[in-house]
Amino acid sequence: MRKLLAVLCCAFVTTIAVTAPVSAAPGGAVPGLTGAAAKAAAGPMAEKFRQLRQADSLAQRHTFWGPEPQLSSGADGVVVTQSITPGLRISNTSDVVYAPTMKPTGHSCIEVVTAYGLGEAAQVWAWDWCRSVSPAKVVPIDSAFLATYTSTVNGHPAYTVQEVRTGSSGNSWTASLRNVNTGAWDTLFSQSGSDQSSLNEGWDIFELYSTRNPATGSAYYCSDARGAVFESSSLQLRIGGRWVDASPSNSPLRPTANPRPADYDCSTLRFDVPSPNSTWRVTV
Repeated sequence: MRKLLAVLCCAFVTTIAVTAPVSAAPGGAVPGLTGAAAKAAAGPMAEKFRQLRQADSLAQRHTFWGPEPQLSSGADGVVVTQSITPGLRISNTSDVVYAPTMKPTGHSCIEVVTAYGLGEAAQVWAWDWCRSVSPAKVVPIDSAFLATYTSTVNGHPAYTVQEVRTGSSGNSWTASLRNVNTGAWDTLFSQSGSDQSSLNEGWDIFELYSTRNPATGSAYYCSDARGAVFESSSLQLRIGGRWVDASPSNSPLRPTANPRPADYDCSTLRFDVPSPNSTWRVTV
């Protein structure tokens, strides 16, 4: 979502994330809402996505943190496992948490987002950067999604997403989710065209729009998400046809390698990078 600003501005068992995406067979389609129904389902969370940087209220903070794959890496695809917190609801009408949210480098057409907003159940979006510049597909994180696309990774549910350039002519990209029941990659969304983000780098980040609660001095999400873990693990880039772990050289942490919780209006935040820079974790 940060990048849109540049344009318009069951016992738990730890499982291992998929690290060999090329071996999985193609599958079906991920069920979800498209077109006008997708935009309606995303609601105010998508509108926040569209705001110009200049229009941001001084009372609201827009912050992010995480690795940004660089254009110089030559990557034409990403695979990563993203945590979810299905029960999280944000209590302030203006606030949104996008975490994790991923877009490959190479002027990809699709950003795959995990979004949390006011009274909204958690959703996975395919954001179209090359045509509509809007949520082209919205998938509710409900019981069916959990049963089909998530496994338990490091103690919390997570889904694995892959996005690759499928054709250099026309700049075609396809994002897919790993179906844990079939082992196949189910297509989330495909698009081609010119990337309207106007940014060279990709990203896989923790991002939010937050408002400070005057009663506590912390952002509302800080109490809403107490105990939550936002984690991105096993981030790999496809470089020269091979899958390579994200590293400090090809995917530096932005805006800083050592973020301060105070800059996110939440003194209890903890930032960890268990595997530089292929796994990151933000704990509230």
